[in-house]
Amino acid sequence: MTRRTPPFSRSAPARPGLWRRFKRLFAVKTKFEAFLVIYALATGAVERGFGYVHRLPGASGWLMFAACTGVVFIAGGKILDAVERDEHDRDAGLDML
Repeated sequence: MTRRTPPFSRSAPARPGLWRRFKRLFAVKTKFEAFLVIYALATGAVERGFGYVHRLPGASGWLMFAACTGVVFIAGGKILDAVERDEHDRDAGLDML
């Protein structure tokens, strides 16, 4: 008779498919999902930028606002490039997930 381990104990064997499915929940797979992430980043950047405008008087507040929102363009480009590269790899049969 084999001894069963509790489902959440440290000695329980890990199911390899479970972590793969869990990891795919947090992967941006389509351009639509990428645009949603970029929109969320932009909304947060504008909110933070307005906070700087209210806290810092004059040009320094607006400079920080521009820096916050400018970073979204850089990050958005990187996210879109990564999604396009992943789509190309998937089409070519080089999918790693």
